[in-house]
Amino acid sequence: MKLKYIILLILFSCQKYGNTQIDTLALKSIEGITDKMLALISGDINEKRNWDEYRNLFLPTAQKISIRVSKDGTVKTRTMNLEEFIRYVGPLYSRDGFEEYKIGLTINEFNGIANVFQSYYCKNLIGTYEKRGVNSYQLVQMDNRWWIASTLFTTESDSHKLPNELLFSEYQSK
Repeated sequence: MKLKYIILLILFSCQKYGNTQIDTLALKSIEGITDKMLALISGDINEKRNWDEYRNLFLPTAQKISIRVSKDGTVKTRTMNLEEFIRYVGPLYSRDGFEEYKIGLTINEFNGIANVFQSYYCKNLIGTYEKRGVNSYQLVQMDNRWWIASTLFTTESDSHKLPNELLFSEYQSK
């Protein structure tokens, strides 16, 4: 009888772990996981986002940091953990609709860590926000997949244009 309870306990533990680990092909490659992040935040107005799948891209201690440079050159940062990001920024994606896609990609990888510069174009679908910029991902490979350890992102400005070397050829200025 004791063995039966132990087996049931092990099965329930494995089932719980399996539900939190959504193992998709996207998690197996650097480009796959960074593309998946953009796909999960993008969607139509009033479209619900899959925040559980979004959480599964990140280490539990991951931070999302936005960098803003004002016209006078003052740098401001805002740091959020995943739950803060989902709580504060997530509703805007659904309410206004949001689209973000990559327009450039630079990957540096060594021994299970990677840094990615992903140039992006984004906009909300109500026409009040449109930007280009760079997402910087810090990634770690473990448990046979990639995890996002943190992201930093900043937008292009009149004084800081995206350089051609960070853009795919079709987005480069001539």
